[in-house]
Amino acid sequence: MKYYPEISKIVHGALSGDRKLVMSYIELLCEKLQSDGETIALKGFREKLLNVRSHNIDVQSTFSRPVPVEKDNRFSLADKTYPSSKEQHVFLPKDDQDTVDSFISYINKKDQLNALEIPLNPTLLLHGIPGTGKSKLAAKLAARLGLPLITARADALISSYLGSTSKNIRSLLEYARSEPCVLFLDEFDAIAKARDDKNEIGELKRVVVSLLQNIDNLDDTILIAATNHVHLLDPAIGRRFHYKMELKEPIEYVRYQLFSTLLTKFSFNKREIELFVTLSDGLTGAEIEIITYDYLRQTVVSGNEIDSIELMRKILLSRFDWLNFRIEDRLISMTKLQQADNKVFTKKFISKLWKMSQSNVSKIFKEDN
Repeated sequence: MKYYPEISKIVHGALSGDRKLVMSYIELLCEKLQSDGETIALKGFREKLLNVRSHNIDVQSTFSRPVPVEKDNRFSLADKTYPSSKEQHVFLPKDDQDTVDSFISYINKKDQLNALEIPLNPTLLLHGIPGTGKSKLAAKLAARLGLPLITARADALISSYLGSTSKNIRSLLEYARSEPCVLFLDEFDAIAKARDDKNEIGELKRVVVSLLQNIDNLDDTILIAATNHVHLLDPAIGRRFHYKMELKEPIEYVRYQLFSTLLTKFSFNKREIELFVTLSDGLTGAEIEIITYDYLRQTVVSGNEIDSIELMRKILLSRFDWLNFRIEDRLISMTKLQQADNKVFTKKFISKLWKMSQSNVSKIFKEDN
């Protein structure tokens, strides 16, 4: 059932007498119905909401609140989106996927944990080098939970005015507490740096204190933070996050899943995809996406036929900054490729990359000797 998460929460709220929860999830359901073009169902739910309000029932819909803005320049402190699982290509190694599934299960067991008086701490810290999919994973989690994603805007949160940054953080986190959502703090190190950093001024140290206090007051609000520089975070930050996960460059079978998904509408065979996987070792998921989409765009625009060799070239050019396919530089590039991995870059494979016969490649190497 497509809208089961929202309907389940509405039913739970009704049975437990939690009017605020009911209204919040009816509003969320209405927004999703409107997005999906379900006009008849949307009309029915909207009429029910109007009926409740017309009878002066003291219920304030939390979704009627706009995303808070920065006081001085009126910039929005966050972007609100409704991620779809189909739009997010997130592939993870088994251990990481198990962590994600555990995090989802943990959140879904909220009622059981509350019944046992076990505090809920639905927080996840993602860290790793750029391009490993931290933002996409946050969106994927929001989609799986059926909740909007509130993505903080670091450029608006951080203010040059004394005390304003702390106020912005408090305003955003209070907003997240007021509605069902996933709050995503990207570039987390910008507001959570270690307080013993001698290069930081006192104001930023006060920001960290404010951040810690506000995180402690989030209760069961779902918080995901991401950073490329986990070593810069204040030690006290780590204790606030129940789940922590490092995202790395995709391993072989994850790269296979990624290429297969990106190229699903094109006629590449299994052997070609396996070669893309081998050649992309060390690239991040974001780099693989950029290279693949760039190649596909150029191919479609130019009207050329799909050519696996051209995509292989692009992958290698992204990996090796010294590589080029100019005729005058081919000997240097060929030699360096063989030095990098002579089992992969055989003369036969090199001949395909330079689109020449294997005998010509052998001749080029002999001329050097």
